[in-house]
Amino acid sequence: MPDAMIDDPEIERRMLFAYEETGPDRFRAAPIPSGLLRLYGGKILARALRAMQQTVSPDRPAHSFHAFFGRPGLTDKGLDFAVTRDNDGRSFSSRRVTVEQDGALVMSASASFQVAEDGPRHQFAMPDVPPPEQLRPMSDYIADAPLPERHLPFWRRPQLFEWRPVEPFLMFNGQPESCHRHYWLRLKSPLGGDRALHQCYLAYASDLHILHAGLAPLGMGWADDYLQTASLDHAIWFHDHGRVDDWLLYALDSPAAGSSRSLGRGTIYTRDGRLIATVAQEGLIRVLDAPRAGRI
Repeated sequence: MPDAMIDDPEIERRMLFAYEETGPDRFRAAPIPSGLLRLYGGKILARALRAMQQTVSPDRPAHSFHAFFGRPGLTDKGLDFAVTRDNDGRSFSSRRVTVEQDGALVMSASASFQVAEDGPRHQFAMPDVPPPEQLRPMSDYIADAPLPERHLPFWRRPQLFEWRPVEPFLMFNGQPESCHRHYWLRLKSPLGGDRALHQCYLAYASDLHILHAGLAPLGMGWADDYLQTASLDHAIWFHDHGRVDDWLLYALDSPAAGSSRSLGRGTIYTRDGRLIATVAQEGLIRVLDAPRAGRI
C-alpha cells in the first residue's frame, strides 16, 4: 500500500476540521489520506457538528445533535457542508446541515446549542467496572485475532483514540452474550481547552462500538463476512463537559433488534463518575446469502 494511503492520526488531526469557506455558511473539507474505501461514520458526524459550530457563538455549546446517514462517503473525495441557521434566541440556537459528495447526500443533521445555565441535576450512576489500567488495549485483541484480510485495513490502522474493552470482544460468531458492553476510551494526544472541539471528538468516537452491543445477544461477531452493517442514524445529548483526552467510560446496551436493524444506546462518563453524554443509534445488521468481499 502506498505511503500516502496509510492512515496517519497526526495528519487526520490536522486535516479533520481544516475547512475552506466556500460561501456564507458553506464549507468544504478536503479528503484525508486513508487506506480505507469508505468514510468512518464518526468522522462525518464530527465534521458535521463542527460545521454547525462555526455559525454559533462560542458561548453556546451543543446540547443535542441528531444525524441521518445517506449514501456511504468515500475517503478519496472531499465533503461539502451547507449550514442553515434556523433560530437564534436568547438562550438557544438551532442549526441544520447537509453533507454532500459530488452533489449526493451523505448526511443530514441538526443540532441545538444553549448558553450555559445552572439548574437542578440528577444522573444515572456510573457502572462499577475495572479501571483502564487493569485492562488490555483493543489493539492487543486485534493484533491477536485471525482476522479476514479485508478487515485488516480498518481495525489495524493507527487510530486517534485508544480503546480498552471491559468485556471480551466478540469478533466472530459464537454463543449469545449480554448486550451490556463497556469500553474505556481516550484521545491519544492532548487537546486544548476548546469545549466545542471536545464535543466533536466525542461525536467521532461515539459511532465506533455502539452497533456491536446489538450483535452480542445474537451471537454475531463483527468480523463475519456474511454480515452487512452500517450506521443509519445517530443522536447525542451533551449533558456536561468532559475532556476526551482523559479516560471516559462508554457504557452500551441494545434494547431491541429486528427487521435487519439494531438499536444501540450509550452513556458516557468521566473517570470521576459524571455523566457527560447519552448516545442512541439505529444500525443495519443484514445477514447476506453470500460473503462480502473487497475493501471496507
